[in-house]
Amino acid sequence: MTGILISIDLGTTRLKVAAFSVDGTLHEQRHRRHREHGRGGTRWQDPDAWWQDTVDLVREVRSLVEVRLGLVDALGLSLSGRGGAAIFADADGNVLIPPWSDERHAGEQARLRRHYRDALAPYAAALLAKCVWLRAEAPDVFRRARYAFYAKDFLLYRLTGVHCTDWSSGPDGPRWPAGVLAELGLTESLLPRPALPWQIAGHLTPEAARCLDLPEGTPVAVGAHDGVCANIGAGACRPGDYAITLGTHAVVRAVAEQTAPGARRFYCLPETRQVVGGNALMGGRATDWFLDLLGASETSRETAFAELEAAARGVAPGAGGVRFLPYLGGQVAPERRTAARATWAGLSIEHGRDEAYRSVLEGVAFAVEGVFGQVLGWCGEPRRIRVTGGGARSDLWVDILAAVLGRPLELADAAAEGRGAAMLLAVGLGRFDDLDAAADALVQLDRRVEPAPELSAAYRRLGADWKRLDDAVRGYEPSFDG
Repeated sequence: MTGILISIDLGTTRLKVAAFSVDGTLHEQRHRRHREHGRGGTRWQDPDAWWQDTVDLVREVRSLVEVRLGLVDALGLSLSGRGGAAIFADADGNVLIPPWSDERHAGEQARLRRHYRDALAPYAAALLAKCVWLRAEAPDVFRRARYAFYAKDFLLYRLTGVHCTDWSSGPDGPRWPAGVLAELGLTESLLPRPALPWQIAGHLTPEAARCLDLPEGTPVAVGAHDGVCANIGAGACRPGDYAITLGTHAVVRAVAEQTAPGARRFYCLPETRQVVGGNALMGGRATDWFLDLLGASETSRETAFAELEAAARGVAPGAGGVRFLPYLGGQVAPERRTAARATWAGLSIEHGRDEAYRSVLEGVAFAVEGVFGQVLGWCGEPRRIRVTGGGARSDLWVDILAAVLGRPLELADAAAEGRGAAMLLAVGLGRFDDLDAAADALVQLDRRVEPAPELSAAYRRLGADWKRLDDAVRGYEPSFDG
């Protein structure tokens, strides 16, 4: 009987479930896109739908693996998840208010970051700000709240009944800051208990085991923030390693032994390494957004993507003069401009879908270059750069990114976040002594992309043009008045 490690990766856009063998072989991965709800300025997702998708995909993945390999033994499960989301539940685990992705709590979060700059990690501040906002705006709901969860930790609770998170998703250390909680009037019991990501948080409850059709008592690892899991799964977890993730956001992360003065520190890579980086917000999602504009459905999406890729490869660098600023969610790095918005420029009647799509790929690559340059100043030249995320399936995008950065890129497989979660589980089960040993044994790379000299030269010229456009539209904020 083959033993498998099952990972559950709860991203901002999709849920992915994958099955790996203990030698690192990816046997199967399936995903399901989340449904985004909203009205007016509010946006949210349904965590009960996350759970149902988890149940469906775990069953589907296991069934597909068994068709190929025969009976399999689920050695355990592990989690990877988006940062910042918050779910509030009552004493029975029933959701009281769904996780929102809008900015209704932004004022509280900004205040906490200013007042407790040295005491609160970013994701800790996000959760505490939502607690404070909920207490002020919906006190009846807050009084009933027994648990506050991060996204993946809601699934961990459904799996095990344990209220727990990893350091990187939560307080960036082994405990919540008691002084801050006292000043805010919040109890530690409301918040998930911090634990190391490779620890076994608990075991499948009878109810969860029945839903998933897995043995009761199957171990479940704490898991980690999806950025940490991406680095781990790509084997970019030693000092000097860089990872670029083209997921919902386009994120640059570098691993360092110490944090340089002024550097944007994301979290520790437990326990002694630091992750420094920056986000091009919604950069990775830009291609999904473009497909949505074209009306691609879930069933037609892969075909539409393949057609776009082939057509855009036939468009010369520079997209026929079309430029795209990819600020679909504002800008937070290398500078903070929350009011920045996406912009197309240079369009004429001769341009069409193909030029517009290539301009999106190029615009995101230039935005990533800006973030990369800032991280480079903090951390120095990378030992290697690994690329992860769904956007990496675009060969054209990776070619453009390598040329813009002027450096070779090594591509992880299509399940880096899930692989990272599985590696944490493998360490927790005692299969490896530590993450470095797990990385040496389990990381698998798809290919290496060298920057094409002529393309790099072209993008140095085009990058200067893109920056001029970026400077030209600064200060513009659209009016939404009728």
